[in-house]
Amino acid sequence: MGMDQRVAELREERRRKYFVRGIAFAIASGICYGMYTGTLTLAETQGVWGEWFAGTEWGAGNPPLSPFVITFVLAALAAGLNDIFSGIWSLAVCAKNRQLGDFWKTVKTKPGLIMIACAAIGGPIATICYIVALNSATAAGNPGVIVPIAALNCAIGAVLGRVFFKQELNAHKIVGILICLLAAAIIGGTSFAAMGPEAMLGCLFAFIAAFGWGFEGCVAGFGTILIDYRIGIAIRQVTAGVLELFIMFPLLAVIGGEATCIPELAGAAFSSPALWIFVVSGFFAMPAYSFWYKGNSMCGAALGMACNGMYAFWGPFFIWLIMGALNIGGMAADFPPLEPIQWIGALIMVVGIFCIAVDPANLFGKKKEA
Repeated sequence: MGMDQRVAELREERRRKYFVRGIAFAIASGICYGMYTGTLTLAETQGVWGEWFAGTEWGAGNPPLSPFVITFVLAALAAGLNDIFSGIWSLAVCAKNRQLGDFWKTVKTKPGLIMIACAAIGGPIATICYIVALNSATAAGNPGVIVPIAALNCAIGAVLGRVFFKQELNAHKIVGILICLLAAAIIGGTSFAAMGPEAMLGCLFAFIAAFGWGFEGCVAGFGTILIDYRIGIAIRQVTAGVLELFIMFPLLAVIGGEATCIPELAGAAFSSPALWIFVVSGFFAMPAYSFWYKGNSMCGAALGMACNGMYAFWGPFFIWLIMGALNIGGMAADFPPLEPIQWIGALIMVVGIFCIAVDPANLFGKKKEA
C-alpha cells in the first residue's frame, strides 16, 4: 500500500467520524428540545402557575387573571424565564471555555448582529407563540399535539428560502412538504375533533411559531456561519430572554389593560418553587439550539435539520414520560392522552422533514455504490 493511498484512507476515516459525530449532535439537539418542551410544560403546572392557569385566586387573595393575561402575558413571562436561564447557562459555558471576550467582540460584528435579529424573530415571536400553543393545548388536556405542528418550521423554512433567497426547491423537498402538511392535518384534525376549539387555537399558534422559526433558520443560515456555536447560542438566548422578559412581558400586560399586575406577576414567578424547573428547562434549551448549530456545521444543514426535526416525536414523548409515566407534577399516568393516530402523525412528520432535508434517491444511490 502506497503512502498516498494510506493518507487518503486516514483522511476519509477522519471525515467519516467527523460526519457521524455531526449526526450525533443533531440527533441530541432534537432530544434536548423534547426535554426542554417537557420540563417547560411541567413548570407551568406547578406552584402559582397552576393557580394562574386554573383561573382561581392566587397569592394573598388576588383575583383570577383575565383570559388575555393567562393566554399571552404568562406566555411571555414563561418564555422570558426559560430563555434568560438558557442564556445564563450559555454564558457559563462560554466562561468555562474562556470565550467571554470573544462573545463581547462577536456581538459588535455583522454576524453577531444577524444573530441578534434571529433572536428577535425566534424569541418574542416564535417562542412566545409556541408557549401560547403549549398552554392552550395543555388546557385542552393534550399539550403534545402541537409539537409536530411547530416542527413544520423545516417545511416553512424551505418555502421561505425559495421565496426570499431563491434557494432551489427540488422534487424531494416538495414531496417532503406535502408529507409534513398531511401529518399536520392528521394531528390537527384529530386533536380538534377530540378536544374542541382550544386545540385549534394551540395548532394555530404552533403554526405561527413554525413560521417564525422557519424564517429565523433562513436568516441564520446566511449570517452565522462564522460564529462559534457556543457564542452563537449565547447571543441568541440572552437577546431572546431580555426581549421577552423586559419588553414583551410588560408590553403585553399594558395592551391587556393589566399594567398594575406586572410587579405582582413577576414577583410571584421569581418566588415560586417552579422557578427551579424553569432553570432546568433553560438548561435543556441551550443544547437544543447549540447542538443544532454544531451538528449542522459538521454533517451539513440539510441532514442536521432532519435529525433535529425529530423533536416532532421527542416533544410529545418527553411530555408523556415526565408528566405521565413518571407522574411528576401530580398528573395521571396516561397524561397526555395521545391517540395512536397522533403518534403515527408525529412519525410521518419526521419522514417528511427527512425528505425535505435529504434527497432519498441520492442517499440510497450512494449506499448502493458503497
